[in-house]
Amino acid sequence: MKKVNVLLFALLNASISPVFAVDGAISFHGSIITQACEVNNGEDVDVELGTFSAAQFTAVGEKSPSIPFVLPLTNCPVAAAQEDPVPHFRLWLETETVPGHDDLAMLGNDFGDTMADGVGVKIVDATTKKEMPYNVLPPEDMEYQSTAATLNINLLAYYVSYKEPKDITAGPADARVNVTLDYR
Repeated sequence: MKKVNVLLFALLNASISPVFAVDGAISFHGSIITQACEVNNGEDVDVELGTFSAAQFTAVGEKSPSIPFVLPLTNCPVAAAQEDPVPHFRLWLETETVPGHDDLAMLGNDFGDTMADGVGVKIVDATTKKEMPYNVLPPEDMEYQSTAATLNINLLAYYVSYKEPKDITAGPADARVNVTLDYR
C-alpha cells in the first residue's frame, strides 16, 4: 500500500505544474560590430593637470585652470556608401567618483598612494563646454559622429574643490578614468 501511495503521490505531483501570470516581457535589442575606434593606439592618454597650491582653492567649487587635451581615435568605422548612416558613438567614462559628487573623479592611483584630498577631476567637452558624465551613458546630444577613420575628441580637464579651503590637503593629485565608446 505504501508503494501505491508513493507512486500515486509522484504521479499527481508530476502532473501539477505551477501556473504563473505573466505581466509583461523584456525584449533585448542590440548589435555587435566588427570595427570600432581604437583609443590612442591602445595606450593611456596622459594629461598633466599641473601643480597648484591648496590656497588657490578659496571656496567649495573653486576650479583650477582648464587643461585642453585630445582623445585620439584611429580605425573608426565610417559609412561604406553615401546612403549609409554615419556611425556615431558616445563616450562612456567610468571612474570612482567623490562621494556625494558624481561629477568629480576621485583622486587615487593603482599603487594605493596617499593622495591630496578635497579636490576631484572634472572633464568637459572642449567644443560644447558640456560636462562629461561619469558612470552613465551621456545623453544623445553628446554624440560624436564617426566621419573619418581618424578622429580627435577635444576635451578639457581641471580640478574642482569639494571641501572647505582649510580642509584641502596636499599630495599627489592623480586620477584615472576608463573610456568606452558606445555606438548605440
